[in-house]
Amino acid sequence: MNNINLHIHTTYSDGGNTPAEIVAMLKDAGVRTFSITDHDTVEGNIEAAAHAKKHGLTHTNGVELSCCFADGEIGLDETWVIHILGYGFYLDSMENKLAELESKKHIMLRELFNLLAANGYNLELENIAQEGKIEERTYIAKELVRKGYAADNNEAFTEILNTDCYRPFAKYKPTIKDGIKIIHDSGGFAFWAHPFNVTRGGKRELSEGQVEILLQNMLEYGIDGMEVFYQQYTPGQIGWLSNEAEKYRLDKTVGTDYHNAGTGLAHSRETLAFNVIELNFGAEEEKSKKF
Repeated sequence: MNNINLHIHTTYSDGGNTPAEIVAMLKDAGVRTFSITDHDTVEGNIEAAAHAKKHGLTHTNGVELSCCFADGEIGLDETWVIHILGYGFYLDSMENKLAELESKKHIMLRELFNLLAANGYNLELENIAQEGKIEERTYIAKELVRKGYAADNNEAFTEILNTDCYRPFAKYKPTIKDGIKIIHDSGGFAFWAHPFNVTRGGKRELSEGQVEILLQNMLEYGIDGMEVFYQQYTPGQIGWLSNEAEKYRLDKTVGTDYHNAGTGLAHSRETLAFNVIELNFGAEEEKSKKF
């Protein structure tokens, strides 16, 4: 599996390397099949495909969609985010759908900013927006902290942005069901990224029970597979996910979630090759049980 990596980020989202740099590093790392899966954008795919051809690597179109729990799955509300990976879609179709989502996002986040201002929060737009557009609620949270309305990002979300008054503005993201449909409608395949993790300003780990329940929803929505072999997961987690995928006849993918975006990310997300040996399963008979 160390020659496959289907979860990589570039400078087109929150990664630290350009697609050209990524392809060169993948070749050096021995990876031969890969996908660029930037957050909510497919801009890096064309550049990656061109460089892959030069280096003799295989690239498939990819994206990582940020989706919300707007349908109340496992008791989480729309402020929680889950990631769905899309592969093999038609690029033009996906670009059009993402442009629609982007437009909706900018409108709603500007409305959120205006409402906060109307309610007495003295925030400076130039500290939040890029070219007049607010990219994420996180930027507003940071400004709330900077202005002294919250001690940190977590408090900004908990005490302000996720309260009943402002929570509806988190719905600019597609629902999980809609995210899967967007990928399918674009001719692609939908995979559940790092199934144990959801985010809301910070990462939260789900239990096996929660993953099992949420998976039932995913199956109803038409999910095609799961990211089973994920660099940050323990051998036990990988083994459990592998069994779940086999039980429901889902496809499995391999990814390291590479970013190279600074010291805030775990070191295990800074590798480009997923080496099974590093998982340290122990006895050979244990390995055969897991895979």
